[in-house]
Amino acid sequence: MAKVLEFYFDYISPYSHIANAAVKQLKARTGATVEIKPMFLGAIMQGTGNRPPGMVPAKGAYMMKDLDRCAARHGLTVRMNPHFPLVNTRGLLRATIGLAADLAEQQRFIDTCFRHMWETPEPLNPGEDASVQAMCEAEGFDFAEIQRLSEDEANKAAMKENTDTAMARGAFGSPTFFVGDEMFFGHDRLDFAEEALRA
Repeated sequence: MAKVLEFYFDYISPYSHIANAAVKQLKARTGATVEIKPMFLGAIMQGTGNRPPGMVPAKGAYMMKDLDRCAARHGLTVRMNPHFPLVNTRGLLRATIGLAADLAEQQRFIDTCFRHMWETPEPLNPGEDASVQAMCEAEGFDFAEIQRLSEDEANKAAMKENTDTAMARGAFGSPTFFVGDEMFFGHDRLDFAEEALRA
């Protein structure tokens, strides 16, 4: 089996923020290749009839305590984004896809988006140009280029393909991982994905 981990995520998911850190740690341990697959979680939720945990009161109350525990384990902090869950991440996801020619820069953009979504005191609102521009200027990204990538038709098609493929393979939330045909949901199932990578 090829040592490839497919990482499907959306920036709207705070658990994907944690997964981003966990995946880098897994990659360092295993030497596995990680394929980045930005997908639109809204379409996944609609297509599968799933609901965000924050929309279920008991789950929402538990989620914040759980996020704090999980983030601390990976050296992160989490602040609840006040725009959650009604944010439009599609532009950022498309731009992420468009940065794939430079994997180091793509990863820097991923890290930046997750940090500004879930850690900074002034959280990113990815659906507002001014908010994205402020993030880009603070972190050394060309906002005009990020905008161009977010509107690129090829990147739009690639994100739709990622989303449709993930759902066809059984995905119902974010983060979702695949090793070969085997699916793992949640950053806390990466130990099983690591076993599959080592098999």
